Amino acid sequence: MLSVRGVYDGKQVIFSEEIKFDAPQNVIVTFLGDSLNDTQTSAFDFLNDPAEDIYSDNDLKVKTTDEK
Repeated sequence: MLSVRGVYDGKQVIFSEEIKFDAPQNVIVTFLGDSLNDTQTSAFDFLNDPAEDIYSDNDLKVKTTDEK
């Protein structure tokens, strides 16, 4: 497996370095986005709902402290 950076210009993927293979290759293209907001989904938006905040420190089986 080989990972190579590149840019999609709206028509084709332009690799940042020359790639040479003797035969056709299967590829997976992942669009990284230009900013964090481009890559985030709303899958965890429900966690912002106060009704979902159902656990507290009292639910812990083992309590630890950061004191040394």
